Amino acid sequence: MADIVKTEGLVLAITDGSGNVYPFACASSSSISITKDLIELAPKTNTNYREYINGRQTATISGSGLVKIVQSNMHPITFFDSFIEATDTSYVGYLDLIDPQNNYKLYKFSCILQSLSLESSYSGTPTYNFTLQVTGAFTELTEVDTEIVSSGKITARDTATDKLVAIGYGGKWYYNYSVTDEGGGVFSITLGTSLDGTTVVSAYIAI
Repeated sequence: MADIVKTEGLVLAITDGSGNVYPFACASSSSISITKDLIELAPKTNTNYREYINGRQTATISGSGLVKIVQSNMHPITFFDSFIEATDTSYVGYLDLIDPQNNYKLYKFSCILQSLSLESSYSGTPTYNFTLQVTGAFTELTEVDTEIVSSGKITARDTATDKLVAIGYGGKWYYNYSVTDEGGGVFSITLGTSLDGTTVVSAYIAI
């Protein structure tokens, strides 16, 4: 049997100028397209079938989401105004996948916001659609810890050297947690005693 990685477990996020990570494509839907150029060979011995070698790859990401610009753990309004004002529209993006057994993959990539549309109606909930052009290779993140919740907490990394990206458990990623400095070089993340005994994944980026 296999578990499906649902929308809650496949998340796209961006980093703002202060290093804060915001999910922006997990509310509704998203898609990723990676294509590879093929270079054709033309040896004299090849008469019936064409031969190819691998070329370079390109990737685009598109999707839609609900507009939630008031929560600190959701995407900031600068996601819109930087594109509208034709200012800096380049981002560091994150692709996070996790299943109910806490099998996970975390990737980082650079991207440019290629298109953005905002839809709204009177008394309705605004939504947006976007397209991102990936501008480089995907790099797998290895700054990841696995901890078991005890007394409602897990051990965290030093905030001076590592920035918390997300907490993952039960097939979902969460972005509303923060690291607490308890003094004496001890750092923790409070998740609540209801999660005691739960194995969770905490992902970081090195500062």
